[in-house]
Amino acid sequence: MEREIIAEIYPWEYRVAIVEDGRLVEVFWADQDESVGNIYKAKVKDILPGLSCAFVDIGLSKNAFLYAGDVVLPGTKKGVQVFDSLKRGQDLMVQVKKEAFSEKGARVTGHLTIPGHFLVLLPHQREISISRRLTCNERRDYLKKMLEAKKTQDIGMILRTACGEADDNDILAELDELLKVWEEIKTDYDKARAPSLIYEDIDVLERTLRDYLDPETRRVIINNHRLKDKISNYMEKKKVPLNFTVQFEEGDLFEKYGLEKDIRRTLKRKVWLKNGGYLIIDETEAMTVIDVNSGKYTGKDNFEETIFSINVEAAVEIPRQLRLRSLGGIILIDFIDMKDKHNEETVLNIFKREVARDKAHTRIIGMTGLGFLEMTRKKSRYGVSEFFTDDCSYCNGRGRTINMFALACELKRKLANMGYLENPAVVCEAHPQLLQYVSNDEKNLEYITRRINKKVKLTPNPDMSLTEYNIYGEGE
Repeated sequence: MEREIIAEIYPWEYRVAIVEDGRLVEVFWADQDESVGNIYKAKVKDILPGLSCAFVDIGLSKNAFLYAGDVVLPGTKKGVQVFDSLKRGQDLMVQVKKEAFSEKGARVTGHLTIPGHFLVLLPHQREISISRRLTCNERRDYLKKMLEAKKTQDIGMILRTACGEADDNDILAELDELLKVWEEIKTDYDKARAPSLIYEDIDVLERTLRDYLDPETRRVIINNHRLKDKISNYMEKKKVPLNFTVQFEEGDLFEKYGLEKDIRRTLKRKVWLKNGGYLIIDETEAMTVIDVNSGKYTGKDNFEETIFSINVEAAVEIPRQLRLRSLGGIILIDFIDMKDKHNEETVLNIFKREVARDKAHTRIIGMTGLGFLEMTRKKSRYGVSEFFTDDCSYCNGRGRTINMFALACELKRKLANMGYLENPAVVCEAHPQLLQYVSNDEKNLEYITRRINKKVKLTPNPDMSLTEYNIYGEGE
């Protein structure tokens, strides 16, 4: 497998795409106010024992949500009800695990993680865990003994897959770095007044590099010169092999490499397979259900072979869709019934192989009594449908409408890449409601004007639909 990372950087957003064997498999978004991974000194505002949660002030516009199972009170004995010790106005150290979105505040946890390339430090735990992808028992035992001898008693850690081929000195050096970071966090926490930010995690691009920096990643393509040099220096520091390259390319990279249309397709329920079959993906509050259908594919004379062929392709495509759409929680998959048990095992093994590429924690439970494949997947970020669409106000949330903020970001990206036009002005014609989002962002409109060296005219057209826009040059 060969992997590429394609990154688009604009003042209002970061977008990072993971492309494996030429196909888009994951997309990460972040805006200027991204807070995932940040650690705060928070103040408890409300405690709701009946809902097993609390709301804490971390200094953002909305209070953050803290689930009872995520409350950590150092010095509290196990088995003690956390709400017996938690008081309104109390200070807590928390970390953002899921960003604020729309009307929802951020979700935070007291189970802190400080990730590195080789290790993840777990300050409030004691155990050493090892990535499931490290399968060599001798290497696992060796690494565990080495780190047990090095670590303090009150710290835990996770050994990431990258430890498999890493030099011992590099692993131990990173452990020292992470321990220093933790000491600085504790010092800053003692000095700070709540609410305040005490540790800022690296941005989405660096996090992606940290998680995907392995021999399968061959190239990073980015549209920002400064960050291109920063990545190159980062790679030299991490001693990345020579077959890895970082290159700068001007323009709308997602459009250029055909990723935009793949992202748009994820908003549809139906996913066509190459052989003519298709998937139906339905997201509900409780779970996600995926149905495999034969569609246009009729195969040859043997019905069992036809069904097997459809299920094999579905077993490859479904894990990709889970990553691409950032689906999580309980997932039920209805493959087409197969009579041949050997074929059923083959499809399941292919599915497990593809799921193993996923960085998110997954667990395949097995077949239910009704013949569904049951699995779970950890979800740590909002999916494409949540980012691009809102609940429809006309049908009480039964349907979805386009998200104006996401559409305004798309429109600004298009305008920022119109520098090739010879005209002195660029006109953007769109519905007044959409243009309102763009015109309110005066700072980034000024950036676009400077970047393309042209005047930008916003022309309202109430006859156009909310999702339509037209961009063209004007003047001699």
